[in-house]
Amino acid sequence: MSLAKKLQQICLTEKEARIYESLLEAGEAPAQELAIRSGINRATTYIALDNLVSLGLVRRLNEKNKTTFRLESPQQIMDLLERKKEDVEVKIKLAKEMLPELEMLEKVTGEKAVVRFFEGREGIKMIQQDIVHSKPKNVEEIYNINVALKNFPVSPNDHRQNLKKRKMFDRAIAIYDPKEPIPHLPLFPHEERRYLPHNKIRFNAEFFLYNNKAAILSVKGKYMGVIIENKPIVEGFKFLFELAWLGADKYQALKNEKKIKKP
Repeated sequence: MSLAKKLQQICLTEKEARIYESLLEAGEAPAQELAIRSGINRATTYIALDNLVSLGLVRRLNEKNKTTFRLESPQQIMDLLERKKEDVEVKIKLAKEMLPELEMLEKVTGEKAVVRFFEGREGIKMIQQDIVHSKPKNVEEIYNINVALKNFPVSPNDHRQNLKKRKMFDRAIAIYDPKEPIPHLPLFPHEERRYLPHNKIRFNAEFFLYNNKAAILSVKGKYMGVIIENKPIVEGFKFLFELAWLGADKYQALKNEKKIKKP
């Protein structure tokens, strides 16, 4: 291993190590000569020399209006490392003193939420793919079945088919327009679905809960959506989903299959 490589491993940058090695060979030299010897451009050579001087490894000499450079004693390398060691020890001590305060602040502020926004049809597809790639074991969802299938019809490679392959457990509340036939959407092998008519309040969105994430999509008019990743927030949404799930139970008199439009 070359001397320059060893110096890099100890304490210097690549450029500083090459300048140091060139100066060791030259004994004393101006910056221009060191630039030629090391193969480093002149501007970078001056920067490296300034750093070496500040580290105490090189001395700057000014004689007869000429500036040259010379190495200090190699012992200065050990002194430099000792200074660095002392500096690290001080920082470690400070970090240990700060740790209880930081842990307390973490408990007070709590877990932070990660929020991502998406726009356009491609943005909606990115959210759908995030649900697939998150590999959830359980999914809770609410969606307008008329709008969802109109905008994103079932296809062999859509997110629904990819989720179906995951063998996850899904509970879905399908909101439907009572004035229109209910589109046919095949059930997943492990899906439980309840139907709910939107009589007074229209629901033109999609809502997914998976892992510690909540995805909310607007799929009528301008496409947009958001993914919120935060356990307490998602647990709150799950509580609301359970209320909706229980409320949808009384509408299960929708057993009249004639209302569901077959493909």
